[in-house]
Amino acid sequence: MKLGVMPGDTIAAQELKGEGFDGMQLFWGMGEDAASKDPSDEHIDATLQAGDLDLTAMTLHIDLVGPRGLIDADVERTVHIVERTAALDGSFGDNPKPILVWHPSGYPTGDGLDDVAIFDGLCVALKTICAAADTHGVHVAVEITRGGSVGSAETFLHLQDRVGSSALKVCLDAANFVPDRTPLVRAVRILAPHTVAAHGKDSSFKDNGEVDSYGPTGSGRLDYDSYIKCLFDYAPVPYFVLEYYKSKQDLLRARDIVRAAMPA
Repeated sequence: MKLGVMPGDTIAAQELKGEGFDGMQLFWGMGEDAASKDPSDEHIDATLQAGDLDLTAMTLHIDLVGPRGLIDADVERTVHIVERTAALDGSFGDNPKPILVWHPSGYPTGDGLDDVAIFDGLCVALKTICAAADTHGVHVAVEITRGGSVGSAETFLHLQDRVGSSALKVCLDAANFVPDRTPLVRAVRILAPHTVAAHGKDSSFKDNGEVDSYGPTGSGRLDYDSYIKCLFDYAPVPYFVLEYYKSKQDLLRARDIVRAAMPA
């Protein structure tokens, strides 16, 4: 399992290899006028080449559903991004296929909230998106996130059952949804057949069990020895991508914690 990073200037790109990092995860545009913020293929290539890095995945933050269900425009954009991601084939290093990580936003709120329509909308959206992914040879990896439209391992499994596509996968970030939803070892184990990518950050909690904050590996309560061991035992992904670091010291400490948890 190689280590990767998120984009930024914490360490100069030319120094990343020497510090033990082989990959970088990059992002498609998000928010208002998202399409205008999408990086060009040339920009992506230049970013990776600056550090001689593999592309671990491309990430898309998008809702797909609102309070009353499916958002057609979001589905259309995501299908387009699947095609853009497929065009980057050859940059993804040890990954067997290009990976598009879908990061759901928070669970929809507002007038007319319809929970059944939200779940049904997700199923319709992902059937359409995964059909495109099958055609173009892309894995669509859901990043399960507490408080989001896919907030637990069990919700993902329900989606997978309804969508029924081998293109639908998981980007596993244990700090996002355990231990308050699914126990750590069980989560990794049951998601293992679908896991193609993994992230490393940490989380701390209030006395009532709600998340207090997220931060870099080693700053919270996640059991990294168990997390990394479980990945090696059940879901040996090609890259483990560190995030939420704000300094070189944060990043290198996270690297050392992950390395120490890896089997000899």
